[in-house]
Amino acid sequence: MKGDCSSLRRWSPQQGQAFLIIVILIAFFLLVVLGLATDYSQVWAHRQMAQGAADAACQAAAADVFLKGTDPTASTDFPGLDFSWIGSTFDCSAKPNSVPCKYASFNGYSGSNVSVSFPSSLPGVSGIPSGFPTIANPYIKVTVTDPVATYFTKIASSIKTINVTASAGCGFSAVITPVPLVVLHRTASPSIQVSGSASVTILGGPPRSIQVDSSSSAAVSVGTVDLHLAGPGGSGADFAVFGGPTTKPAGVNVGSSGNWIPGANPFGDPFAAVAAPASAPATGGTATPVPFGFNGCPDPSGCVEFTPGDYTGCLTGTINPGDKGCLRLPFGGSRPKFAVGGTNWQPSHPYAKGALINPSTPTCLSTSNAGDFVYVATTAGNSAGICPASFSQVRCTRQADGTCSLGTTPDGGIIWQNVGADSTTPGTAIFDTGLYYVAANGLSLGSGSTARVSTASGDGSKGVMFYFSASASVSITASSGGVSACTSVPYPYTSTTPTSCVVAYQIDGTLSPAATGYVPSRLLQCPNGSANPSQVTAAGPIPGNVLLGPCGGTSGIGATGQYGSPDGNRGFLFFQNRSNAANGGSCTAGFGGNCAIIGGGGSFVFSGFVYLHKGNGASCGTDTSCLTLAGGSGGNSFTIGNIVVDKISLTGGSAVKMVINPTATFSVLRPTLLQ
Repeated sequence: MKGDCSSLRRWSPQQGQAFLIIVILIAFFLLVVLGLATDYSQVWAHRQMAQGAADAACQAAAADVFLKGTDPTASTDFPGLDFSWIGSTFDCSAKPNSVPCKYASFNGYSGSNVSVSFPSSLPGVSGIPSGFPTIANPYIKVTVTDPVATYFTKIASSIKTINVTASAGCGFSAVITPVPLVVLHRTASPSIQVSGSASVTILGGPPRSIQVDSSSSAAVSVGTVDLHLAGPGGSGADFAVFGGPTTKPAGVNVGSSGNWIPGANPFGDPFAAVAAPASAPATGGTATPVPFGFNGCPDPSGCVEFTPGDYTGCLTGTINPGDKGCLRLPFGGSRPKFAVGGTNWQPSHPYAKGALINPSTPTCLSTSNAGDFVYVATTAGNSAGICPASFSQVRCTRQADGTCSLGTTPDGGIIWQNVGADSTTPGTAIFDTGLYYVAANGLSLGSGSTARVSTASGDGSKGVMFYFSASASVSITASSGGVSACTSVPYPYTSTTPTSCVVAYQIDGTLSPAATGYVPSRLLQCPNGSANPSQVTAAGPIPGNVLLGPCGGTSGIGATGQYGSPDGNRGFLFFQNRSNAANGGSCTAGFGGNCAIIGGGGSFVFSGFVYLHKGNGASCGTDTSCLTLAGGSGGNSFTIGNIVVDKISLTGGSAVKMVINPTATFSVLRPTLLQ
């Protein structure tokens, strides 16, 4: 035992020395690990800072790239902005005052450590969808390099700095969004104006009711704009403007849920990807005089029924039934007028069911149609070889199911029925459903005129679209649509018992009351669309102008219904050629010059998209499309859908309610951080 203890005492100092060495090695190892952790924690921190700087610089630059890419005259429209840095790769030692370099500098990075490039694509990012205009520089990439010094790593390595690199890619991204009232002019002052005692009330719709893209500090000049019942909850919605004023005008009521938002990024054209009609329809449109009640004609004096088609080269003088008369009402004076009240009877002629005639000399006797009535073929067949000696002079009586009884005349294989008188100078138009390709004479509804969509089957779209291929567009003056609603219609109606009234439009598509002849109306609601707005329903029958855009789905205008609304509601009612040649003029001057006036002296309903967009010219008619809304004093004036226009104004005593569609979705391009 004594020897064993002596041996242990002999080895003890050696064990202590070994333990000390181990402790020192472990301490050194821990110190190295701690040093590396410190170094790489700093690298990570710098990596985060560099990424934040790259993101900020990229997003700030993307806003200017957006302005330049979507506005061909951006340099003129925004003289305070410098776009010269856009297009070619550079680093911030060369262009320190460019937008991305300024924002990188705000975050601590500058000089050659920041590079900017403009790739044609970004990995993993889908390109801009087809249909949008070509963008010269759709993407921008900002790369930040940060040389981080090491303090502990260099003890065990020759590495003295680590280059930390962070990059961000931005560009145009198509965003699906509900489309509110969008005013597109980039610099107009003002671009939206509500003056005098005029007012605009917006009901329902998306969270943002109005977007104004103008950068002017006076982009908005308004009196009364009521949004307190707008928005998805009916408790208010936002009014956003790129420029100003910065303080909400006193007359703007955004409700409890809305906000006044100055400095909002421009919205851009939400319909940019919607292609205009590639060409005019193969067939020309026609104008035909029709009697009261026929295909929904609401005027006891008779109407002109227009069919869809190409109205290029339309006629403004005296025309025959079936000619291409211009869409200018009321007929007469310098506007079109019919030479005769209808197409004459023809012997041994095949007639389709629904064909109209006005028997007269020389093919018939002067006594064959003493009352100058119009007759409809109730069956298809061939007429006799000789004109009947006397057509029934008893006007048919309209029934509660919309049919007519009495007033018939046999003629060979046809039964003709007296459907009343018509007029060579009608003041009321009914439009069969389909596409109206309108050229230099535009659509003009003047004093005493009324316009409706007919109840004829047409192309199945259940609505109309007016495409303005030239600079002239739509002029519906304040004195249009002001004719009183009929309370009764005399039977039989003749030119000796004239009436100055029209049968009110039935929103639910039912027939008018018996006293007014059971006249049919085109249903406001589309088959797959949302319910009629309660505000419009509560207004009751509308005596004035009623124009309805095509319903959505494959049954709409175009091969795939592309001019209907994607949500099944009514789509494009007015569509302005984006590249037409301006012809001067001004909105206040009335018709023409890329200016549109939509209103009426009484109540009216226009349901669908109003799309009047040309550019950013200095004045209306000079590369700019302007819209003036002019509602009547009755208060039952509605535009249902969405409005996209360069400039808009309400003046005088007009009062218009806009029922904005909350679910109509189209793509807009937005500047976005993509990677």
